[in-house]
Amino acid sequence: MAHQSAKDFEVVKLRTRALITTLIRKTGCMNTNQFGDWVNRESEKFGWPDTQFSNKWYHLLRGSFKKPPLDVVSMLCRLFPEAEALYHDGPANLWRALWGDASDPTVLWPLCHTRFCNLGPWHDDVTWRELEAEHLNERTFGETLRAFEGELLWAEVYKEPLTLGHLTEAIALYRLHRTINRLAVSDVNGSGAYRCVRRCLNDLDIRSELYSYARPERKRRAPMSPPDDEPSGFELVRDELVEMEIHRLTTESSYLASVGIQSHQVWPYSDDPIPWTETDALWDLLNLDGATATAMPKIAESRAAAILESAKVGNPAPVLSLQTEDFLSGASGHNVVHILSRVRER
Repeated sequence: MAHQSAKDFEVVKLRTRALITTLIRKTGCMNTNQFGDWVNRESEKFGWPDTQFSNKWYHLLRGSFKKPPLDVVSMLCRLFPEAEALYHDGPANLWRALWGDASDPTVLWPLCHTRFCNLGPWHDDVTWRELEAEHLNERTFGETLRAFEGELLWAEVYKEPLTLGHLTEAIALYRLHRTINRLAVSDVNGSGAYRCVRRCLNDLDIRSELYSYARPERKRRAPMSPPDDEPSGFELVRDELVEMEIHRLTTESSYLASVGIQSHQVWPYSDDPIPWTETDALWDLLNLDGATATAMPKIAESRAAAILESAKVGNPAPVLSLQTEDFLSGASGHNVVHILSRVRER
């Protein structure tokens, strides 16, 4: 096995923790002990040794291993066919967006769901595959980036929480622009891609999800606690992207010019680009008023429909923010209000 740096091994730990955490949730278990019991029962037919009393899954979450646990991933594939893809590609294909081969046309561009549909990142995998098969008119890269940033702005206006899929798409767009601009100076202003990355990282739902990919001791800490000697999932992903942006700004003169900052401003901009562009100016830059004025009603209706579908199968409905409730009641039409009233009747 090739030598791995300390950072490489932190990535292995992150992949492992995200895999185990996701599978624990999928089985309805609350912790590694319950998951071990579940695995023991389900694997009796395979003759596996005990995984509960040996604390196998707890040790994996702690990162108590010296090499990538690919044997464990292979083992889990017998119970969870998606385990290998989940380990390598990540939840919502996040690792694929962050570390996949950017020069391979089958890796990053397919993760950009907005290339077909503004609401793409909000759809689950099954719905998305159906929509992808139906859409024939594919947007260009520039059109996709513009529409995607517009969707994030609308979501921010109406306090609509984002999904991990939004961060995946933001990173995919960012790394695609970097690849394009390295080959030849792009005529697409790609500075919006990094703004999108940061808006996604600022989203509380996404932060919470990434913080959950931590060793057990770290999970008990408040998200904003002082850092310890090992980065959380959020910190590792954030730092990777900040380093990527700093490298771009210090090596791509055309990109630095498009961002419009001076060399001494690289670090503070990379840390958070949002304050560097006034919101009103950004709306004008994207010219979104006519193009997406109906986007949020569609988002709201899609979310309300998802709540109804959840209620049909007896699952607890997601909690809507007061701002979203107000928007649903006042701006998105009788159809959405009717859907919500049906949910409340249940």
